[in-house]
Amino acid sequence: MNEILESVRKDPSYLSLWSAYKKIQDLDLKAPEDDTNTVRLAVIGSTTLEPLAACVDIKTRLEGFHVETFVGGFNTYRQEILNKSSDLYKVKRDVIILSIDAWSILDKMFLSNFVRMSEKDRQATQKELVEDILSIVSNLESTTSALVLVNNLVVPVFTPLGVVDNKQKIGLRRFFEGANILLAEKLEKNSRIFLVDLDAVAGAFGKTRITNWNTWYRGSIPFSDEFTPILADEYVRYIRAMKGRTKKCIVVDLDNTLWGGIIGEDGIEGIKLGNTSPGIEYVEFQRSLLSLYNRGIILAVCSKNNPDDALRVFREHPSQVLKEDHFAAMRINWQNKAANIEELAKEINIGLDSMVFLDDNPVERAQVSQVHPEILVVDMPKNPRLYREMIESLNVFDVLSITSEDIARGEMYVGKRKRTELERSATSIEDFLRTLDLKVRIKEVSDFDTPRVVQLIGKTNQFNLTTRRYSDVEVSNYRKSSDAAVYSMTVHDKFGDEGVVGVAIVKKKGGDWWIDSLLMSCRVIGRSVETAFLAKIVADARKAKATRIIGEYVPTKKNPPAADLYERHGFGMPTTSDAGVTSWILNLDEQTIDVPEWIELIEE
Repeated sequence: MNEILESVRKDPSYLSLWSAYKKIQDLDLKAPEDDTNTVRLAVIGSTTLEPLAACVDIKTRLEGFHVETFVGGFNTYRQEILNKSSDLYKVKRDVIILSIDAWSILDKMFLSNFVRMSEKDRQATQKELVEDILSIVSNLESTTSALVLVNNLVVPVFTPLGVVDNKQKIGLRRFFEGANILLAEKLEKNSRIFLVDLDAVAGAFGKTRITNWNTWYRGSIPFSDEFTPILADEYVRYIRAMKGRTKKCIVVDLDNTLWGGIIGEDGIEGIKLGNTSPGIEYVEFQRSLLSLYNRGIILAVCSKNNPDDALRVFREHPSQVLKEDHFAAMRINWQNKAANIEELAKEINIGLDSMVFLDDNPVERAQVSQVHPEILVVDMPKNPRLYREMIESLNVFDVLSITSEDIARGEMYVGKRKRTELERSATSIEDFLRTLDLKVRIKEVSDFDTPRVVQLIGKTNQFNLTTRRYSDVEVSNYRKSSDAAVYSMTVHDKFGDEGVVGVAIVKKKGGDWWIDSLLMSCRVIGRSVETAFLAKIVADARKAKATRIIGEYVPTKKNPPAADLYERHGFGMPTTSDAGVTSWILNLDEQTIDVPEWIELIEE
């Protein structure tokens, strides 16, 4: 299969994607043991959708996933959704793409008669269209825990009203625009149903080119060969985000990247950075980076430069948008950039595969790419006027919800840097922890916390004992069950509030409490808060008259930092299954876990 996918990387055209899809269908592929690497996909809708399904399937495989794809029949989506015995529900789907064409729902004479329709009739038809789509989505939501991706409606280019279309209260374009607004409003707070902006994707591509009328009339294929892979990319963004394959950090060069010119040669007055070109393009590039920082993307610097010269720009240049405190870490020296980036990853405490590297120098890019192939090294445009477009089209930072913790992440990393400085000056780790004034709040998860909890479950890889991924519906079911408990942990110290950084899911089976999932953000590793977390679970288990706590460790490539958690805390009698899952037992009649003296535990 690797050879098939490699051919697609070299030629990502529709025909190449389709050929790869057909070849892979003939292979006898086994699902990986690590179920988190599997995507069970379904594509259903009102038209012929195998071409779209093929492109989404292969593009998802290119992200490193094992994919199992079901394609619904032509315009049979209503029956497939309503029939609980249909093939749609034969396996537990992770993602369901519901591709609906408005024209398949509207009356066949709708366009022909639109000019003669009264305003009242147009509004009534619009309402019926939206309610029909929402009804379909509601039926689907009630029968599956999958992430559902339903497209909005393409606002047509042609209107029989011509240039006076926007002079009417509800012209044809406003009919579709209004329907899209209503759909967005109704689905806005639903964390499992996402409205894919087909209209925007089509507009960016060119609406007159999204359909090949030959294949439409011959086979009801809604999208052209050129547009289908572009649309597939949009769907894959949601799949990546759902599976936690999101880039978290941008490492950026300075000279001719963050500003024009070379600071060591041109001086602070000579670099290109200002309100006119050349210079404004770098300012706007920085503004785009700042917008990503403000939604939770970590920024770091890796530059071959004299530190004093470079830092002077951050501190003194009037047009410099990004300041020192926007960066979680910096490496400004004359050392090898690949080695510097590795150090940055360790300091920030994230995986190299979570990083994106931006550098104008192709030699530096090639060297970093060769040493660290897991880093996304962007092929920067030669023209800096295209930098902003490049970063804004780099769709690798998506998450399915943006929480208050995301927005405050930049400030959190400033606090982390200050903690590191304090730790270096402390005489012992215990003295360091005592000076932090640590407060840990642990409580059972509420509706308010659920989006952040689901986000953590979906993207935490390093300190994650089992790496089991759960949707918001599954988390809610655990919360409501008398046989389970879902905990969240918030950490605060004198340098700031880290927000919700830990999650535990416990299943209660008689006298045993099984820790199904226990995970923490890498930001709080090293502060012994995991001990407080376990102490709280132990205390609650004792109150419930449990006799044992059983914890599991499921090894992955990324979670070795969590491997010894249970052993460190007195769990014993480890047993390892054939699948490599190790179980540890804490006997509550004989053992306990205490909250560290330097932590104030706040229980709710």
